[in-house]
Amino acid sequence: MGAILPGAIISPFVGEWLPRVVAELNGCAGPRRALDLAMGDGRHAIQLAEAGFETYGVDLAVDRLLAARRALLGRRLDALQWAADLDSYPLPRDHFDLLLCTRFLLRARWDDLKRSIRPGGFVLYETFTIGQLARGVGPSSPAHLLQPGELAAAFGGWTVLHSEEVEDPAAMARLVARKPGA
Repeated sequence: MGAILPGAIISPFVGEWLPRVVAELNGCAGPRRALDLAMGDGRHAIQLAEAGFETYGVDLAVDRLLAARRALLGRRLDALQWAADLDSYPLPRDHFDLLLCTRFLLRARWDDLKRSIRPGGFVLYETFTIGQLARGVGPSSPAHLLQPGELAAAFGGWTVLHSEEVEDPAAMARLVARKPGA
């Protein structure tokens, strides 16, 4: 039985799909903007900034935002960061070309998350499923665990490029989808 990958290591899912999304967005007018939702220590914000995105990051934990800031500055990168309770903080409408979220579940706000993405923009979402309970590590509240098929259903009507649910090294659902439009 595998362990959960440490939070400082980029998700292999993000490592595989971010370059594909960048390739799809090449040629789009204007600056490309990405939101790292629940950004933590910035492991994915670094990847977004290195890929040329105007990078935004939001998290509740100020100490994690400061750690992300140090990591970004250590690579001479920048991101616009803010501390907010994502359960209630409003996101701008049609603002981001990419919303990236790993290890965080905000099902009550999925409509708001979807509205924050520009037409033709993407979501890369990876988080734990209810299968993680059997592992005895990671989140244990059903409020923080996806049911089978729930992530793909939340983005119904979008063009799904990739959707999977895996059990190893952790029980995760992963989705890459593109918002209809331009």
